[in-house]
Amino acid sequence: MKSIKFLFPDICIFLLFAASAICAHASEDFSIVLLPDTQNYAEKPSYGVYRHQTQWIVNQKQARNIQFVAHLGDITQHDVMEQWQVADQAHALLDNAQIPFSMTPGNHDFYPSKAIHARQSMFVNYFGPQRYAGKSWYGGAFNSTNENNYMYFSANGMDFLVVSLEFAPRKDVVTWANKVIQHHPNHRVIVATHCYQNSYGDHTTGWADHYNVEGREGIDLWEELLQRHSNIFLMVSGHIQGTSYNKRVGQNGNVVHEILTDFQSEPVLGNGTALGNGWLRMLTFKPDENKISVETLSVEAGNTSIFSGGRPQFYLNYNRISNPTADRHNKMNFDLSYDMQTIPGYSYSIGDPQYKDRKAHTSLQGNHVRPQIVSLENGNSIVVWQDDRDNNGYYQIHARAFDSDGNALFNDITVNYTASGQQLSPSVASDENGNFVVVWEDDQDNNGNYQIYVRGFHANGSERFSDMAVSGISAGQQRAPAIAMDASGNFVVAWQDDRDGNGYFQIKAKGFSPEGGQRFSDRTVNSVAAGQQYNPAVAMGEDGDFVVVWEDDQENDDNFTILGRGFNPSGTERISDFNVNSVTTGDQGAPDIAMDSFGRFIVAWEDDKDGNGYYQIYARAFNADGRERLHDFTVNSTADGQQRAPGVGVDAVGNFVIAFEDDNDGNDYNQIYARSFNSSGSQHKADFTVNSDGTGHQYRPAVELKGSNITVTWEDDMDGDGGYAVLMRNFPWQESGMAKVATDSEPLSNYTVSDQQDVLTGKELIAVYPDSPGGDYKNPSRQ
Repeated sequence: MKSIKFLFPDICIFLLFAASAICAHASEDFSIVLLPDTQNYAEKPSYGVYRHQTQWIVNQKQARNIQFVAHLGDITQHDVMEQWQVADQAHALLDNAQIPFSMTPGNHDFYPSKAIHARQSMFVNYFGPQRYAGKSWYGGAFNSTNENNYMYFSANGMDFLVVSLEFAPRKDVVTWANKVIQHHPNHRVIVATHCYQNSYGDHTTGWADHYNVEGREGIDLWEELLQRHSNIFLMVSGHIQGTSYNKRVGQNGNVVHEILTDFQSEPVLGNGTALGNGWLRMLTFKPDENKISVETLSVEAGNTSIFSGGRPQFYLNYNRISNPTADRHNKMNFDLSYDMQTIPGYSYSIGDPQYKDRKAHTSLQGNHVRPQIVSLENGNSIVVWQDDRDNNGYYQIHARAFDSDGNALFNDITVNYTASGQQLSPSVASDENGNFVVVWEDDQDNNGNYQIYVRGFHANGSERFSDMAVSGISAGQQRAPAIAMDASGNFVVAWQDDRDGNGYFQIKAKGFSPEGGQRFSDRTVNSVAAGQQYNPAVAMGEDGDFVVVWEDDQENDDNFTILGRGFNPSGTERISDFNVNSVTTGDQGAPDIAMDSFGRFIVAWEDDKDGNGYYQIYARAFNADGRERLHDFTVNSTADGQQRAPGVGVDAVGNFVIAFEDDNDGNDYNQIYARSFNSSGSQHKADFTVNSDGTGHQYRPAVELKGSNITVTWEDDMDGDGGYAVLMRNFPWQESGMAKVATDSEPLSNYTVSDQQDVLTGKELIAVYPDSPGGDYKNPSRQ
């Protein structure tokens, strides 16, 4: 018996096979059937249409040489047993006739579940892997639900692969599908999914957001999957009432034929209930002509209870494309050109590695909050978060790494070794090779007193050093850890500390080697011990210099200001305590800090300087020695409502981006906004919304700017049920905002020097700025 295989996500950025053609000898015509949206047939079984369709396929198997049947989703109207039984019985006819078929769930197959984001369906009970056990044409699935699967069929010496994907596929599913196709370079590939194309021949939009699920729309599937593979030639979908055809060309020059088929709204006798009236599509492959003939027909011909006089006819209008062409139209019957004599050598081209919102975690239920992120110059990122996937009220710390295309480099790992008690507020840092360290608050004995723990990992997620307490003193409370790392992997941890239990916190810091050994012991960061000090953030330069910023209320009047202090790698003072915000009235909080390759740093914070209860996001930039580089400025363009919880990311040359919570319309629903700046402080890109789905609540963004990518993560409750997911998304840093490049043929002197200009000369990074009115220029890394 053939074993059932489950191929889990893996990553492959570029794969190229020899371009020599592989000959395929073909002569006999053969067919596949597209079975669109059967939801009304399952809900209204008295018409018997679902069974009529599969019986017709069985009856025509020999005459039409039917090799495969692809269902296009919305198998049922609602996810209830009675409707699944109708589908089960209809497809049993195909089972008995040994006709290979694939299934994919549509949005209706998750109803009436209120938690559609959990993608729970009875699909697995009827069309799970067990149904396909022992069938040679069954390839495997993404996981044990079988909602994402791949099948085989062969005809006239040609091997075909059919990949079926869930409604609005998750990014992990797209990663898996890319890998499946890459593993079949000599197969001709058909992709089926429920929602991809509308009746105008355009990609669908807005459906993932409509159902509040994290998933790919039509354009996302094209960019993240379909356009990349040279052997994909056909994309078929349903969901949208109507028909359309569109011809696209992929990254490798291959033609992809896209076909929409959905007749669910066709009414009985033209004015009765919406049923679908038995319409389906036949695709007949004609190898000798290098042609595929598309035919639309109804199995209910002669049925006078469905068609007047029993004559099949369409009661609805299908002509939506105003200026149809041979490459884009609404025709019911037409021919496609497709070379069935040769198979060009396989190639995979990623194109633009931008991806839509994706979940950082594999779990689809529970609560996932407080994400933090670190990115590398190659575009890889590591995200950490608090995870309560079983909803028991106790959190673990989880981590996962991703490449620049949003593909997971490994599945979620649990960071804390001891699972008892609570683990909260993680932070993460990485070296240039992707080795990373995570810190968090840990209350293993669940007594309400927290210590700061740390654990190190290799780039592949395996342990580098085990859990250990950061401070040797376990008394009192240690909270709110932050971590930063230099180029060699040395790291420093900062936290707020009330070790004497008097209710007043100080800011502490401690240094470590890459393997977790102590470099310097706990030291107090704040020079003035009076009052409260909270919420430190830390940034570290390539050479190990670091700066800590924190909320400080020395007067103990509940109005905080942002202070900072700089240190050498050994933990000795380099810059004495300084005020980050120049206007100290009102309240300032939630600081974040990032540092460029010269040691210059930028700090962002939330600011209510007039004390009216409404916060704006402010930022200020400093040179490596602590001198002001950019004066305080407001980050958010719209001052209305609330803006809170900023995160800041900076690239090697000082360009930066700030993300923040924004409720500028005052409706108590936050979006995640971001705004990017050139190193001079001039605007690079105006405020933009990060999250694709604007419903529900979005909180606590963290952002990185490395290489050519802005990567943002945040917590998101798009469906408003109180359960949060950690989402992430990337954006390109456009060429116009990047540093100029000086080459041998274009010397540095050809560039105009402004107040702040960064120039790349070969492999050496040089930042120049006016140091005096006379025009002397110095490298700030040597100040």
